Amino acid sequence: MGNKDINPQGWLRQFLLLKLLMVLLLPHGAGIPLLVGCMFSLRALLLLCSPHISTKPSTVFLAQLALSDSLVLLQWALRLGTSLAWWMAEEGCELEMGLRKEGESLWWREAVSVLSEQLLDAHHLASLLLLGLLGLEATLVLRWPQQTLRFRTSHWAQLSCSLVWTLVLTELMLSFHSKILLDSRPQTSTQGSQIFYESLESPLSLPPYFPCLRRTLWLVNLWLHYVAFCNKPQRRKSSYH
Repeated sequence: MGNKDINPQGWLRQFLLLKLLMVLLLPHGAGIPLLVGCMFSLRALLLLCSPHISTKPSTVFLAQLALSDSLVLLQWALRLGTSLAWWMAEEGCELEMGLRKEGESLWWREAVSVLSEQLLDAHHLASLLLLGLLGLEATLVLRWPQQTLRFRTSHWAQLSCSLVWTLVLTELMLSFHSKILLDSRPQTSTQGSQIFYESLESPLSLPPYFPCLRRTLWLVNLWLHYVAFCNKPQRRKSSYH
């Protein structure tokens, strides 16, 4: 009886509002909001797996938005595992993981720290992109419902999500590679060695527009969801579901 009293669409709408609050207003590295978000994402995934939930594009986007929190869980697992490995190494139970030399241990610790930071950045970027797709879909429903009907399908939604994850993983790989090269560059280097390291960074460096991408997405999300929430139709059913 308790499960029947839960309105899945209303709960998913609350999940969307929570994600908007976290991504647009709160720092993306805050621990407690991320923990709360992961708990809500797990509940959202359970609801989205229900046969009573329609397979609209918004459902696909919400499922991928909930799955994006797996990057946060991966970051926590990575930090926990490496902290445990370092603690065991300090206690004399050194693992055979290439940490035999102090220099290698420091490099590994720096690499893990950089990867953990990049995972949170990737989670933030994925959330911004998926929230943007949700806002765009809701705006199309409100403004041009019939004209865009052929594009508002689950197939196009899944294709859009695939492009989102391709962009997120590409940005993660390029950022991690460039930061590792930057951190491994010697502090006192000659002109020749500096040119050598710059030549290593150039093939896999981030495009110049990437630093502005998140700020642009933040503004676009703010406008799209403002339009969606302030111009909802009079019917009770939401544009998101």
